[in-house]
Amino acid sequence: MNKSKLWSDILKEANTYLTDQIIETWLKPLKITELDGKNLVLIAPNKFYKIWIEQNYLNTLKKVLTEKFSISSNISIDYDNTHINKKIIERSENLQNHDMNKLRGYKTNLNKQYIFDNFVVGDSNQFAYTACSSVADGNFHTYNPLYIYGGVGLGKTHLIHAVGNKILEKMPKLKVLYIPSEQFTNEMIKALRVNKMDDFRDKYRSIDILLFDDAQFLSGKERTTEEFFYTFNTLYDSQKQIIITCDKSPAELSSMEERITSRFSWGLIADIQPPSVEEKTAILLKIADIRDIHIGNDIAMYLAENIKSNNNRELIGSLIRLSAYSKFKNKPISVELIHECLEDYLIAKDKIVTVDDIIKVVCNYFNIKVYNLKSRKRTKSISFPRNIAIYLLKEKLNISLQEIGDIFGGRDHATILYSIKVVKNKIKTDQEVKEMINTLLKELYK
Repeated sequence: MNKSKLWSDILKEANTYLTDQIIETWLKPLKITELDGKNLVLIAPNKFYKIWIEQNYLNTLKKVLTEKFSISSNISIDYDNTHINKKIIERSENLQNHDMNKLRGYKTNLNKQYIFDNFVVGDSNQFAYTACSSVADGNFHTYNPLYIYGGVGLGKTHLIHAVGNKILEKMPKLKVLYIPSEQFTNEMIKALRVNKMDDFRDKYRSIDILLFDDAQFLSGKERTTEEFFYTFNTLYDSQKQIIITCDKSPAELSSMEERITSRFSWGLIADIQPPSVEEKTAILLKIADIRDIHIGNDIAMYLAENIKSNNNRELIGSLIRLSAYSKFKNKPISVELIHECLEDYLIAKDKIVTVDDIIKVVCNYFNIKVYNLKSRKRTKSISFPRNIAIYLLKEKLNISLQEIGDIFGGRDHATILYSIKVVKNKIKTDQEVKEMINTLLKELYK
């Protein structure tokens, strides 16, 4: 059997279950290396591909093989480690003594406390974490640039520091630099003022790993953007690794030059979403352990459920504030102490929420009119928000299915029940929907 032809046929059938983008990005680079009666072995470009496919698409591949091709072989995935950037590795191994003397005076700006071991991994950040881990393992060629985006305080900076620290641990001769965009701007202005732009360019264009934080602040700074553009090109052409963080995806950076945003999209784009309650709890317990703060799972869960912010930084700050307050008052951390210390930071669950409140919050979130939400329209842009509103009305107000049906134009009992089940299933399987519900609840009770 022709392995290449078989894999092509498998991908066509997989298109029934997976999008074109997933197949193009994740499955097409794979190849069949072995196929017998018991085993089918696929080769992935690197460890990152292997891990991500095993976690997300392996069951789908098994289903396609069984149902469409009557193949019941075990599927295993190996990976090719020949893509590690040899130029960078060779530089690390062959650096001469006089170069090392120069390197010892080079500041990496890395925070040694930001490592992979103390980063809490969950559904909201797993993709970005796995991509960063892959780069830290030496896969510099495949994901360049690596572009990580998400809201403030979700762990982007932690991750890129962790990459730098791990690389230096394994390859200490490499030139690694972490730089926030504001510092890049300030250094460039100083270099212009003292007429030392050559030194500035030499510094940034001779490094091996550039960790560029908060790229959104390049917006509106034409001279800085131009310098970064040429620095990016020089490093990229030299096959040096570039990792960029930003608060938005490249497509959302409308005020930034297209020549920059297009380069951001050349490599791998990974987003970080706000954490779930379970992830917040894990973060709090991890920080409590590191800082020797004595809280149980129940207290951590209570904080995770009741702190208004989805920002990890503010979440951790609340825990540290609570610990300090506990010591000052000489009282153990309890629910009562949480309310005493953090009242302004907690969701006001004692607020009375009405039907109109829920409908207003849903309409504002999805930018639709109330009459459309209550109408008979079945377009996805209306029916999905309607399902969310129905779910919230039942969960938070516990009114009858008949009452909810009357609110939405006389819909019957079965229709309302179906809408609630749809949302409940999505909350279990779709992290984005789960976070959407959390956001809507925070708006309701703020």
